[in-house]
Amino acid sequence: MSFKEFNEILNECRKFAKNEIRDQALEADLFPDMSWVKGIWSKSAQLDIPSLLIPEAYDGAGYSEFCCALVLDALASECAGIASVFAHHFAACIPLIHSDMNQCEKYIRQIAGEGGDHAAPASVIFPSNMEEKNIVLAQKEGRLILSGTSQLTGNTDGAGLLCIFAEDPENDKELTCIALERNTRGVSPGEDAKLPGLKVNPFRRITFEDVEIDPEAVIGEQGKSLKLMQKAQAAFYGFISAMAMGSARTAYKKALAYAGERYQYGKMIIQHQEIQRMLGSMLMKLGMGTSGYTHLYNEEKLNLPFSSADPMLAKAFCTDAALEIILDAIQIHGGYGYMHEYGLEKIMRDIKVLQLLGGSNPHHHVRIIADMQ
Repeated sequence: MSFKEFNEILNECRKFAKNEIRDQALEADLFPDMSWVKGIWSKSAQLDIPSLLIPEAYDGAGYSEFCCALVLDALASECAGIASVFAHHFAACIPLIHSDMNQCEKYIRQIAGEGGDHAAPASVIFPSNMEEKNIVLAQKEGRLILSGTSQLTGNTDGAGLLCIFAEDPENDKELTCIALERNTRGVSPGEDAKLPGLKVNPFRRITFEDVEIDPEAVIGEQGKSLKLMQKAQAAFYGFISAMAMGSARTAYKKALAYAGERYQYGKMIIQHQEIQRMLGSMLMKLGMGTSGYTHLYNEEKLNLPFSSADPMLAKAFCTDAALEIILDAIQIHGGYGYMHEYGLEKIMRDIKVLQLLGGSNPHHHVRIIADMQ
């Protein structure tokens, strides 16, 4: 696709987000309403957003992960919680579209929107990076049995399909990918974690209690899904980075507008050098963060040491930079920055949760070096 096409998609998604999300985002943050989220999901199908990654042969749009990241940037500029619903869905699509098409046809058609308004988002469950028990797929009396509890996972309320990466004891250090209907017997979501941000997308742990798995639900080859998981996880990090920059974009826009309207000590505060410094620093981080996550999708690599874009580090940089941007935006607003109706404190809470998705940023800093040893 050309950048002209990407910009056309961005423009349509910005219009959609402005018309369908903006007016209700703050109210939904106080009083989360799944019917509102489902309504946005249903309307987004008119723009083919849920099926962006699905190949055209399966009634999808057939666009790239880069296109998905740009769409998430646009959606997050109005509400990162809504964008996170689509981010989890896109990440769940990746294992399906990179596996045996014949095997996964029914799942692909389902998440591509076949069924119209009844289509539901998918969700992805990655193994935990922490020292805790993961979901395990084991052979018991000739049957495949799934057991264990997931880490906190998004889309737990509205998902129709779960894409699960489970440990496989018979294949050391390997994983098996499974596509499972959310309403399968033995699948039980826990209590809403009530995270401070992304509140329209409840996060829960999901327990799998001796769930019998049909061999046809195994995506690809059993015990051979590590690379598939790494690909989906890398894409998810890029999606988080895009959401962080989309949120920060709105924070900067609000701060710039307020600084041009607020009169203090005989002049508009944007005329004060310290305010100009803060806005310039915010703009710098926004530009570098946007370049950082878009560089993830550039296949051309420069022959410079330590210049390759790493999804984990991009996620860490973008979410950290986004938090610094929103904190400066709140400071520019003074006391008003902490008032809910200005929208900044919501953005700050959303970004704090984005920092934790897929593992904390300090964990990524340590892991990237530890993996080199």
